[in-house]
Amino acid sequence: MTNGHIREEDLELYALSSLPEEEGAAVKAHASACAECASRLSEALGRSALLALSAPQQTPPPAAKEKLFARIAAEKEASAAGTLVAQHATRPVRPWWNWILVPASLALALICLLLYWQNRKLFEELHSARLATRGLERDKQRLEDLARILASPDTVTIKLAGTGDAADAAGFVKYNGPLGVILYSAEQLPALPAQKTYQMWLVPTSGAPISAGIFHPEDSLRGLLSAQVPANTKPKAFAVTVEPAGGMPQPTGPKVLLGAS
Repeated sequence: MTNGHIREEDLELYALSSLPEEEGAAVKAHASACAECASRLSEALGRSALLALSAPQQTPPPAAKEKLFARIAAEKEASAAGTLVAQHATRPVRPWWNWILVPASLALALICLLLYWQNRKLFEELHSARLATRGLERDKQRLEDLARILASPDTVTIKLAGTGDAADAAGFVKYNGPLGVILYSAEQLPALPAQKTYQMWLVPTSGAPISAGIFHPEDSLRGLLSAQVPANTKPKAFAVTVEPAGGMPQPTGPKVLLGAS
């Protein structure tokens, strides 16, 4: 084993049935529980099975033809002289199992290829399942953090009211100063013109407004939006403005929501 995995040479020896029985059993047991080693073992088995089909053909030496014709001529001379000794060039009889080995090898190669693709598919499915699990864990952690912020006594709620052409709009902000976390939602905002976006701002008691992110009206339908600002920033107000797509470092457009802290 190397770093908890089967060594490459042991995989190749196992595929060639050249490992001792105990070591072979250990390799098989480990591969059944390790997706990476199982994939590598499947590839080694495929290479071993295909190796038998890739042996190069050998060209007989030139002298073989001359020896064959000389032997035939010798047999004809012996027959003409009335020689009673019969010389027969007997072709060796191949064992019956040789005729089975070729199709069996082909069948084994096909089985190895099938196992390889099955193992590859299982490995990909396992990888997808792991990614999905990590995503669920991140979502769970986010919900736990959200619940902790909402339940914190340091979290204050500021209502936002519509202004100007967005008089029917409304929203709210939940702000935790010690953590520097802003959670907000907005409803009934007017549709945006092309290449425009809404941008949330924290207006501190001193200094320039701080961006709390850009959003579109449909974003609030998916839950609370969040942003991180410098901790312990004292807010004077929160506002939403219409800005160019991508947002701006400072407010430039009209205010559509405003709420004093």
